[in-house]
Amino acid sequence: MILTLKELAEYLRVNERTILRMLKTGQIQGAKIGGQWRFNGGQIDKVFFPNSPLGEEDVPLNALTQSQIDIPVSRMLNEDRVNLDLQGNSVDDVINELVMPKVFSTLVLDINDLKEKCLARETLLSTGVGNGIAVPHPRDPIPTLRAPGCVIVGRSSKGVDFKAADGKPVKLFFLVCSQNIELHLHMMGCMARMLGNHDFIQECLKAKEKTDVVKAVMEFERADFLNKKHAEEDFEA
Repeated sequence: MILTLKELAEYLRVNERTILRMLKTGQIQGAKIGGQWRFNGGQIDKVFFPNSPLGEEDVPLNALTQSQIDIPVSRMLNEDRVNLDLQGNSVDDVINELVMPKVFSTLVLDINDLKEKCLARETLLSTGVGNGIAVPHPRDPIPTLRAPGCVIVGRSSKGVDFKAADGKPVKLFFLVCSQNIELHLHMMGCMARMLGNHDFIQECLKAKEKTDVVKAVMEFERADFLNKKHAEEDFEA
């Protein structure tokens, strides 16, 4: 679990200045990301609650300070984050299904807040990019997200009126959220290349199992990596 300065102060029931003093004296450790402090909840528990076990979402502090811009989409996706049978008939219904409690209950402090942020983005401008595809996301990054980023894939067999620019019903949804703007831009760039590939889209539409979608993402990224590598080699030659 990754905590902000405010969250840690509330967790320990002390003033934020007290946390900063503990940082200065070396009593606790933290990492500054984008000008904001982040703390490893597991390490904090080891200091103040030594008998408390580490949770699955704990991340080493050194991982927080490393660049996360090159994280592939496949690292932020697994079969638990795929829903091949969306039942919603409206924008609200689909967002509600995509923000899965099974996934986000351990990743965000308030699931309803995430839903509202995604819906606010749709109110501003539909994320339906055309050709039956939409990429819902919050208007702003979620700095309290307890993972660098997360991708949820949803499929509707009948299609949903998502107010897409081309007016076509949307059948494939890729909900994206991240901790910071840099990673968000990286993820959106990756999605743009992926969703512009006809073969990839067809694989997702025809997928019979959730693992088929994850496999399609991994295979696309592998091919994309090899193409870039070959292009670099040709340029150097």
